[in-house]
Amino acid sequence: SSGINAEYGGNIPATGNKERLAAAATVRAAYQACILIANQRPQQSINALSKEILTFKCDVEAGLSIQSSSSFPSSYHVILDKGRYPVYLLVQNVIEKTKSRELVPVLVKIVEIMLFCIDVEQFKTRTLSELIPSLTKNPLIDYCQAPQQVAVGSVEGLVHVFDIRSAKCTPLHCHSAPTSAVTFSSNGRALVTFSDGEGKVSIWQSSTGLLSLMSPGPLKLSRT
Repeated sequence: SSGINAEYGGNIPATGNKERLAAAATVRAAYQACILIANQRPQQSINALSKEILTFKCDVEAGLSIQSSSSFPSSYHVILDKGRYPVYLLVQNVIEKTKSRELVPVLVKIVEIMLFCIDVEQFKTRTLSELIPSLTKNPLIDYCQAPQQVAVGSVEGLVHVFDIRSAKCTPLHCHSAPTSAVTFSSNGRALVTFSDGEGKVSIWQSSTGLLSLMSPGPLKLSRT
């Protein structure tokens, strides 16, 4: 956590007047408290963060300015918008400190939060394994560079496909039991999902043919 604290608030000078030093200390102490709470209550913390981000997105889509909002003070939007990097670090810390099976119920929300925090432009030159290395070890998550999509399996048997460029998420009704694994084909035109509890493999294919490499269309169930 010391490394995280060193990175967050790094723009606050280590030396200066008493007020600035006090502000820096308060920020670091508050952030450390958030880390401790998140590590003790990972699912609850992820759910709370997801709810706040959803509210932020809804306000933005409704045309509410980050600088001014009729439902929240302007500082609310500014803090969440400016705080993407520390939120990214906090969730990354939770992933590293929590057992994988404990995060499965909130895995979709974790990916949603991380994609909110990461600049879309970074995906043009970096892979998901470079940006969120601890997530890509999970068989319930796969990323395809060609269409820039992330697939995430869930305990409900759904597979959520996040399109990074459009910031949209499409839920696919794949299984009647928890999803066990997901994987894209190398060109991104097919997605294979598996449920151990159901004993079934589903194959989803893009409907746009060869052009799907540049502009992938919606995935449709091909066969099970």
